Amino acid sequence: MKNARIILVLAGLAAYLLLFFSADLPTLRDKTGEDWQRGQFVFALCIDLPDLVIAPWFGNPPEFSVLDRLPVILTAGAILGWAACLGWLLMAAVRADRGLSRLEVFVFAMAVGLGAIGTFVLAAGLIGWLGCKRVFITPALLTFAGAAWLYLGRGGSVARLFRSANSPKDKQSKKHRDKRSSKHPSRHKTKQPGLMDFLTAPVGELSPHWLWLALPFVLIIILGGMLPPVDFDVREYHLQAPKEFFQQGQITFLRHNVYANMPLGAEMFALLGMVVTGDWWLGALVGKTVIAAMAPLTALALLAAGRRFFSTSAGVVAALVYISIPWTVQVSMLGLVEGLLAYYLFLAVYALMLFGRKDDGQADRPPDSTMLLLAGYLAGSAAAIKYPAMLFVVVPLAAWVVVRELRTAGEDVPTGISRSVSAARSCGVFLLAAAIGCGLWYGKNWFLTGNPTYPLLYGVFGGESWTPEKDRTWNYVHLPHDFSSGGLATDLKKVGWRSEWLSPLVVPLAVLAFLSWKRQRRLMLLLLAYFAFVIAAWWLLTHRIDRFWVPITAVPALLAGAGACWCRERWWRVALTAFLVTGLGTNFLLAGWGWGNNGYFVGLNRLRHDARRVDPWHEYLNTHAGDGRVLLVGDAQVFDIEVPLLYNTCFDTCLFEELARDRTPEQVRAALAEQGITHVYVHWGEIARYRRTGYGFTNFVQPDVFEEMVAAGVLEPLPGIGDHPARAYRVRD
Repeated sequence: MKNARIILVLAGLAAYLLLFFSADLPTLRDKTGEDWQRGQFVFALCIDLPDLVIAPWFGNPPEFSVLDRLPVILTAGAILGWAACLGWLLMAAVRADRGLSRLEVFVFAMAVGLGAIGTFVLAAGLIGWLGCKRVFITPALLTFAGAAWLYLGRGGSVARLFRSANSPKDKQSKKHRDKRSSKHPSRHKTKQPGLMDFLTAPVGELSPHWLWLALPFVLIIILGGMLPPVDFDVREYHLQAPKEFFQQGQITFLRHNVYANMPLGAEMFALLGMVVTGDWWLGALVGKTVIAAMAPLTALALLAAGRRFFSTSAGVVAALVYISIPWTVQVSMLGLVEGLLAYYLFLAVYALMLFGRKDDGQADRPPDSTMLLLAGYLAGSAAAIKYPAMLFVVVPLAAWVVVRELRTAGEDVPTGISRSVSAARSCGVFLLAAAIGCGLWYGKNWFLTGNPTYPLLYGVFGGESWTPEKDRTWNYVHLPHDFSSGGLATDLKKVGWRSEWLSPLVVPLAVLAFLSWKRQRRLMLLLLAYFAFVIAAWWLLTHRIDRFWVPITAVPALLAGAGACWCRERWWRVALTAFLVTGLGTNFLLAGWGWGNNGYFVGLNRLRHDARRVDPWHEYLNTHAGDGRVLLVGDAQVFDIEVPLLYNTCFDTCLFEELARDRTPEQVRAALAEQGITHVYVHWGEIARYRRTGYGFTNFVQPDVFEEMVAAGVLEPLPGIGDHPARAYRVRD
């Protein structure tokens, strides 16, 4: 029986690795024109590691530039420090830090503080205070002072107020603890474990010293976070929206960029960086770095959760598994918001795992009410990042609260109160806390557009500048169409092993978790059910982009940590060591290669103008547009353009069409002059892509329209740049 189990587990691991490394890499095929399997590419990276992986870190010609990153890392560190202190003060105020280890307090406090800062920046931006640094620096300094006062014990009555130390109940508890300590002196010396305890204390299956293997991934993520943006969405709205808010000194409705009117909780850190540094370019890198830091913070949260619910070894493996997932590295480096969403999501789940537990063996358990508030607030903070979090986080976790209360509330509630009433009350508390976390974003949209979920639910609320035609196009692009069994199988394979940025460690170790930990079986089944719900919602209700389910990867990473400790026998420790080394090595090669975005030590000024990153026409316009304004048609990746501009996304009303349709050439000339437009830039490649993929673009924009403008003397064509599919024109006086 024992030998059969060994053979079955090892055969299962081998079969999964075979599937994983035989998966195709279509993105790489698009870049190189050759077909690649994952195993082939990893082998190629191993063979030519210095040239393919390491050399691009320094550029060509090579350089080693780190000092120019100093303002970025210091500003980002100050924002994270403010968040940690603010979150700790808020948690202490409601006693949410009681019963938590120091590491747990740190990761929860950081999340609470980040959510609060994001809301504060939004409020200040709506008022129009983005031009005043003191609005942000003064509260930060007061927060640091308050945290230091509380920590050093100089707060006196304030600290007692936060901890309710004056209450008779707490005085009795203190007497009881003192009496117990006198009988057991060794207990009196016990302290809560901190992060260094996790790094140095020996354990059975896997030493916490393995956590040092996370360091290369952390360095790559942070260094990559400080790189200039290359992703389409990041340059279109994740950084462009805060750039525009900063330049106009206020957060307003942007009719030309629909994405800028959605919840932008993550983007507020870039906006804060811009305000503090006084530079939109530097502030954008600060915001990217703050978002990149969410990956190691989530890994720390997994370390804490694994230790509390399973074992320290489980926490170590969970942290290593998550931080090394290529998807984690990719979204964190690029400045995409899924990393922050994953942080909020997992900590909201973590708080609910602590909520109402009586079988965890923890004598010093956090109060249920504070955990419920904490879970709700973090779920709301997730919904302040992007709309899908309302479906992926708020709704299922509210259902989790209701089901839990219906099952167990009868043991706790006063006589005469039904379980349904208790469940409704707890759900109400959760949703109220969630509303505090995200309510201002949805209220802002309601006030500015008439639709709290703009542009979603147009049929219910309507929305400023939105139309039924735009809504149909939006829904066509953002909703799924293939519900066949073949389509389902294909997408499940992507989730299981075929997605290009998966890790070989997650799935097999998560499956092994169910071979042991019988005492935690219900908790693991809940986590599995939640993971299945998110994948089902992703498949049924979204346009099935892989990174939309990336935030849920922290949940199977925790299960993977538990699965790594399913067996204590020597054969498994040897197999686990080999498996971890293989998986971490593979992930590091893919992460270090960076798919072409890995100039970690190249000077920022050089990267800012790098022709491989910046459209050559954008560089031309930055140099030649002068004090004029550029009108862009079809191009929405406008973050790197430094001159005044007008543009619109493919979903918004075409500004060029508004200026030119049904007008004579002289009227068009007058309209362009009224807007101060000196150059018109048309990206025919992007327009063709929009039309080909279903996003659509107005049929009014055709080459003959511009030819007529040229013939009428309104526009003067500029010489092309190689085979670039775009054209630029100078507006004639």
